[in-house]
Amino acid sequence: MKRMEKYLALGLVGMMAMSLTACGGGNSSSGSEAAQDNTPTETEAEAPAADAGEEAPAAEASGESYDITWVTCSTESEFWQYQQIGMENAAADMEAEHGIKINFTTVGPATEAETEAYIRAFENAIASKPDAIISATQVPDSTRSISKDAMDQGIVVNFTNCGLETLDSTEFADCYNQYYTTVSADIGDMAGEIMLNLLDEAGIAKEGVIAMEFSNVNPSLQPRMDNFKAYVEANSDIEVLDTLYNNNDLAQAQADIENEIATYGDKLIGIYGANNTSGDGIALAVENAGIADKVITIGVDSDPTEIQALEDGFIDCIIVQDAYGQGYAALKNAVETLLQGQNPETEQKIAMPPVAVTTTNMHEDEYAAMLDPTLLKK
Repeated sequence: MKRMEKYLALGLVGMMAMSLTACGGGNSSSGSEAAQDNTPTETEAEAPAADAGEEAPAAEASGESYDITWVTCSTESEFWQYQQIGMENAAADMEAEHGIKINFTTVGPATEAETEAYIRAFENAIASKPDAIISATQVPDSTRSISKDAMDQGIVVNFTNCGLETLDSTEFADCYNQYYTTVSADIGDMAGEIMLNLLDEAGIAKEGVIAMEFSNVNPSLQPRMDNFKAYVEANSDIEVLDTLYNNNDLAQAQADIENEIATYGDKLIGIYGANNTSGDGIALAVENAGIADKVITIGVDSDPTEIQALEDGFIDCIIVQDAYGQGYAALKNAVETLLQGQNPETEQKIAMPPVAVTTTNMHEDEYAAMLDPTLLKK
């Protein structure tokens, strides 16, 4: 690490101000053994040379270089790739602004289900002694203690989207530096309100059942489902069925929805999938069944399959988290923390609001970039 001694000295006051509660540990779920040998990919953005006559940034003369590792919970998921685009763009911007060099490396398992491989990747990242680690975790209980270990070694640890604690908790504040996310309850509330509005617009009577599909049980994300169900049932006579879980397996997601279609027939008036894999499964099942005009469908987060389904009318709305913005902010904050010796944010946890994208607004520049952050890639 290039500036570790300076960071440790300057950051001492900030660290003492954090909660003194120690992080708890836990056992992670079983993961694929093949993921142990994942080869990290590395991207290095070069700092542009200053134009003749321009005053070089203050840090440029010192030739500062920072190693930052992104420990993703899935290298295959488009959502986490969107986060990475934000980080890579932030790295380029920070290099240009401060005259520094950022060595940006990505490690992690192929899928979110490989939680043991994720923990190993995090531990290996710590062992490589980078200046900063950015991560998102599906297993906070198992991640807190190793994140705390990294912080104790002077490594800046930021989380994006899925963190170590809920927004109303400070119990594990000493386990990380900064956390950017979207409130799961806000997603659930928004999805419930949009579902009822779209049913009205389509002239579908608000009676019958709505199916719910999600990846896996995650307490921090459960309000996506709970708040959706509560909103719909409090404002209509619709029954919201229990959530079916697919473990981020597209074939399982599609099979779940096809089974609900076969079971409930015309009583099924809506389907809600709270992540992109679930949305993909919904779109494929609805297309195959030919019932797009009979049900309202809502997904959360985007990928190419969902975007095409929105275009074709097999998904009516996608509620999008600002994956790009979260990733960008997480890396930018890590760099600024290293440069300043303390976290520049006044709040340790910052929520970014979700956005609803429909067939009506999906081609407007702002919403198109939210759906597909590859449009923003530098």
